[in-house]
Amino acid sequence: MSRRLLYSRMAIIVIGFTILLGTIVSSSTMQPSIAQIFQEESDIIGFVNSENATFNCTLSTENITRGGDDLLVFLRFTYENLTHIPDSSIYYNISNPLYEKIFERNLIVNTSEVFNDTVIWSTFNSQEEGNYTVTAVANSTTTDSITSINYFKLNVLPFGKVRMAFPSNPSYLKLNQNNDIMCTITNTGGTTITNVTVTNEIYKTGTTGSVTRSHTIPELYLEEGEVYQGQISFYPDTFLYQKHSFSITYRTIDEPEQERTHLSDPLEIIVMPNITINQYDIPVNATIGEIFRVTYSMTNHEGSYFYILQSIRTQNTSYITFDAKDLEESIEVTPGYHFYSLEGNPQIEGIQYLFFKLELEWITVSETKWYSDLLPTVITFITTYPDDTQIDFFNPIITYSLIIGAIAIGIFYFSRDMFKNIAKRVKRSSVRAFPDVTYPLDKVILDGSNIAWEEKNSLDKPKISNIENMINRLSKVEFKKIITVADAALRYQIDNQKRLDKLVREGAMKMLPARVDGDKFILRIAEEENAMIVSNDMFKEFRDMKSWIDQRRIPYTILDSEVYLHPTAAQPIEEVSEEEISD
Repeated sequence: MSRRLLYSRMAIIVIGFTILLGTIVSSSTMQPSIAQIFQEESDIIGFVNSENATFNCTLSTENITRGGDDLLVFLRFTYENLTHIPDSSIYYNISNPLYEKIFERNLIVNTSEVFNDTVIWSTFNSQEEGNYTVTAVANSTTTDSITSINYFKLNVLPFGKVRMAFPSNPSYLKLNQNNDIMCTITNTGGTTITNVTVTNEIYKTGTTGSVTRSHTIPELYLEEGEVYQGQISFYPDTFLYQKHSFSITYRTIDEPEQERTHLSDPLEIIVMPNITINQYDIPVNATIGEIFRVTYSMTNHEGSYFYILQSIRTQNTSYITFDAKDLEESIEVTPGYHFYSLEGNPQIEGIQYLFFKLELEWITVSETKWYSDLLPTVITFITTYPDDTQIDFFNPIITYSLIIGAIAIGIFYFSRDMFKNIAKRVKRSSVRAFPDVTYPLDKVILDGSNIAWEEKNSLDKPKISNIENMINRLSKVEFKKIITVADAALRYQIDNQKRLDKLVREGAMKMLPARVDGDKFILRIAEEENAMIVSNDMFKEFRDMKSWIDQRRIPYTILDSEVYLHPTAAQPIEEVSEEEISD
């Protein structure tokens, strides 16, 4: 045995030992054990071991009066341990005594707390008295569907009654111009009403300021359940907030001599400065020890300055700490475009709700401050990870490992020629087994969801390693730009959510928002970027519109974690010559 061959074998043994030792060190000093990881994710997410859920649906009352009462539906859909279900949804409907559906609604659940949905009184116009049924169904991808059924009675007054309301309430008006606001006048009682008039008398509360009002509502005759639609015009000349109520008089056919008077529903009118939010960005991930930033930009289209108030918090106030000064002081917004950021310091790892809101502060002619939502509260999830990049280089085990590694590199240096020959043979063998394919474009889009599902793990889950291996494989095919996108649902299906989030955090992968058609988006980006597509999806439903799919779609095979790229349907399959085999 030659000395060089002996050194080479020694190098292989030492390198293997170094890798093994480094793995043990990293797992014992920098990474938690498998049991710890499982326990931590179970504590953070709260539903690793459970697919059971509870659904509660209750009503605010068992009796409502037609035209007088709204119906409040209280809903709560959670896992058994009361944690949030990420992709949960609720559908409910109301049917009348004849089992005819008169109302239905789909809801996306954003919280594990009890919340309510309001069915306004006008829903029950012209409906008959009797017992009504509310049927609610809750479901998600990780739970079975759960149904809840409730009942209430609709009562109808024996005499005619009028109600005036405003479908757009509050109404946001534009300054120094006429603003027409829709109004409805409804007979909600059980008999016909006559001589309905809206008087000039008006009840007004709120900030001071001039607003001119006019309406042309004729004298009305309304049968039971009948609705009249009209308009009232407002002309404001200053920023303001006011509530207006109109006086309505009418008679009924059962008591024609008695004049009745009611006030309309209060109409809120708001004249706000013209300030728009151009965009905002809330990261979904954070790392302890690294600054967490929420950014947004806005444009003040007015000729004067205003103020905004920032509000941001997490469910656990110590989860991410924000500078109190940023949240307590108003920010002056001068005319033009502005960019702002809020910085936070992540303290605790885990998953939390994050609440972000912007309020506009402006002053009326009477120097009264008024606040209104510029950006209503945005609720999202934020996942914080521990800082696992710090290594204790003074740890004795790591020091020994580095010394052994240095020795191994020295031995390897003297036998590098042999390893070069081995590498050449492996590469030549790989070419003979499956030659590389060249592609006409230098950019590529990866169908992340399709790739993840191509080879599943033992629990029948899509593998994050498929995406990682594909990115590594494509980086060797001389593509200048690699874009990876995946459906939002993949995050809750993947076998290793933490590694997926790391890819997203590092910019190697983009997660599409919920309910976005992934196939349509991939084809759109491929067209805009003039790029190839790696996917085993045939995109059949889009072929009439995208005739280039066969020229750009790269099929692939993943076999025992190895990635093989195939020619497109428009490329000839390259055969390996006998000369290459005999080389």
